[in-house]
Amino acid sequence: MKERRPFAFPPSGCWPVVCFLAVTLLVWSYAFYLEPHWPQSTHVEIRLSTLPPSLDGLTILQLSDLHLGPHVRAEDVRRAIELANRSSPDLIVLTGDFVSRSARYSVPCARELAALQSRYGIYAVLGNHDLWTNADEVAANLRAVGIVVLRDEVHAVQIGGVRLWLVGIEDTGFTAMAGDSCAEFHLQWAEKAGIAARLLKDIPDEEPRLLLVHNPDFNELLAGERIDLALSGHTHGGQVRLPFVGPLLVPSCCGKKYAGGLAQGPASPVYVSRGVGVVAPPMRFGCRPEITVLRLRRG
Repeated sequence: MKERRPFAFPPSGCWPVVCFLAVTLLVWSYAFYLEPHWPQSTHVEIRLSTLPPSLDGLTILQLSDLHLGPHVRAEDVRRAIELANRSSPDLIVLTGDFVSRSARYSVPCARELAALQSRYGIYAVLGNHDLWTNADEVAANLRAVGIVVLRDEVHAVQIGGVRLWLVGIEDTGFTAMAGDSCAEFHLQWAEKAGIAARLLKDIPDEEPRLLLVHNPDFNELLAGERIDLALSGHTHGGQVRLPFVGPLLVPSCCGKKYAGGLAQGPASPVYVSRGVGVVAPPMRFGCRPEITVLRLRRG
């Protein structure tokens, strides 16, 4: 009689498949349930030749793309704010997309943002998701907790006898996707470029100016303008970054140029935050939520 072998699980030869499925499950769980809720502080030193000596060492904290809504909880925003306050920044800027799907989320979002602490105030611009809901409602709720919302406006921050100018450009709601031609984007944003030029013209030449605009592609329209530094968000770092490949999908007509971090625009350096929240699919991999601490240096 032929001897029966004992049953083994998994059957012989199936171990590679089992290992693949196990690794896939671990990566999927990490990308959906851990990394999106695991913010980190990014510290960046930026040297500006036009920076007045009295502003040397100024720290600017940037938060972007909170996206409070169906995929981002108030606890996620609170965790980012707690991390932000540890840096004791001089100035805080918020570069848009406070909500997703509904402007009603701007109430709990503003409630969390009210805990932010800085020496010289908190300033914000609106992003495309804010425009897609109700920009006026989002702006009103942010202002109710003391945040200065710049809607195609300029604001001078007095710091030790020196004025630092913030030029805030509100999003148009039009965004380019990966592979799109920049021609349509430039057409849709041309009016905003004219507004920015007029606002910049009214700032004294010798005084520093920072541009706040949610979509970094806008910087491509500003060649020839005098800007010291631009701060943007919008692209989320791609949300998914693979080793040796980088971000898989960047919502920009400039390729991966503005995927995240420091880039060089036509008029100035541009820092693009990876943001705090997510949009669908609500996952991050190799691209943790970011709280950015920018230290300005003269040189």
